[in-house]
Amino acid sequence: MIRRVPSLAQFPWLVHGFSTRLGGTSSFDPSRSARSATDLNLGNVAWDSAEKVAENRRRWLACLQAKGMKLVLQRQVHSDLIRTLDDVGTGLQACTTPGKKSRPASLPTGDALITSRPGLLLGVLVADCLPILLVDARRRVVAALHCGWRGTARRLAEKAVGRMRLLFGSQPNDLWVAIGPGIQSCCYAVGAEVIEEFSCQFPYAESLFVTRSRPLSPLETKRSIMIQAFRSNFGPRTKQETHLDLALANLRQLRAAGVPESQIASDALCTSCHPELFFSHRRDAGYTGRMMGVVGIRKKPGRGGRC
Repeated sequence: MIRRVPSLAQFPWLVHGFSTRLGGTSSFDPSRSARSATDLNLGNVAWDSAEKVAENRRRWLACLQAKGMKLVLQRQVHSDLIRTLDDVGTGLQACTTPGKKSRPASLPTGDALITSRPGLLLGVLVADCLPILLVDARRRVVAALHCGWRGTARRLAEKAVGRMRLLFGSQPNDLWVAIGPGIQSCCYAVGAEVIEEFSCQFPYAESLFVTRSRPLSPLETKRSIMIQAFRSNFGPRTKQETHLDLALANLRQLRAAGVPESQIASDALCTSCHPELFFSHRRDAGYTGRMMGVVGIRKKPGRGGRC
């Protein structure tokens, strides 16, 4: 149900984790009966019930041993908008509890949350995008980021480090970062729009892309034969695609912001490659659940749960 990062687990005052699809009450596999439903969907998607999502979130918080902490979410829009939650409660209208379903329209818009306030659990929902957790070990400031290609192109990770420096005096050498499970370059083929956006923004953009060949699908093979003047058995059999390394793109930004690479955990699994562990929006053509990355400061230091 939960995946933790050893480099963050060293701090007893910190609660953090990345969920998997295991250990829940939902089902996104039509071949399974309702009794065998085990998917831990943590997002309010149209094809799951509010009751199941609430129970899944209750289980998730119990696994984290985060009882009494307020889960804070946003209406994610693939932006570079960062919200800071301070002692006077800025943004606390985003807080949710496991027993209530929050309508997306009731949540403030944004894709990053930062706080130094104990008792808040900052969360981001993902199903291929990268959940990124930032921890200032000296000043006890934490941040949770939702980084898809648009947020990455807008330098969300780099801006979050800058916001922590500006508002809390965080120093990059004190930051520890975990990049959670997300779609990796092996499965993330992108089009001209993405290539152009990154090429315009980053001088090192070429290093973020890799060209891969894959076999044509039966439909693509049929089409390639149909458009030829003469039928031939020697038509194309593979297709060239450009793939984006989203994790590397964010790693480069964090390094540019001054975070030591030795303090950045970026070796998480690919969500698309592991259907037994993760939801994947691309792999499942949109009909899927949502996982969650969370980080927060405990009011009293303690150990995380074992799930």
